[in-house]
Amino acid sequence: MNAKPPTQKLFYLIWLALVIMHFLILGSAYLNLKFANTPIVLTLAVFQMILILLYFMELRYRAKLFWLFAAVGFFWLALQWILTASDYLSRQWH
Repeated sequence: MNAKPPTQKLFYLIWLALVIMHFLILGSAYLNLKFANTPIVLTLAVFQMILILLYFMELRYRAKLFWLFAAVGFFWLALQWILTASDYLSRQWH
């Protein structure tokens, strides 16, 4: 890959963005936004996940094979969530 490696300043900026997003998620718990709380929190969490994957796990600077392994891991996680949810939702709670 021809991409330049990240600088220490970039890592500090990414860390600061993660901390700010974390406090935004925490602060949204105290706001009564009705149905909007969940999409806001999930959106911020996805942005945090993307930043962590790209910079701290250095996927941005790796070959496509690393991206494939990361995608397979998330596919496996989604499959486990789906199977758990289907088991939970199909039970008879008498």
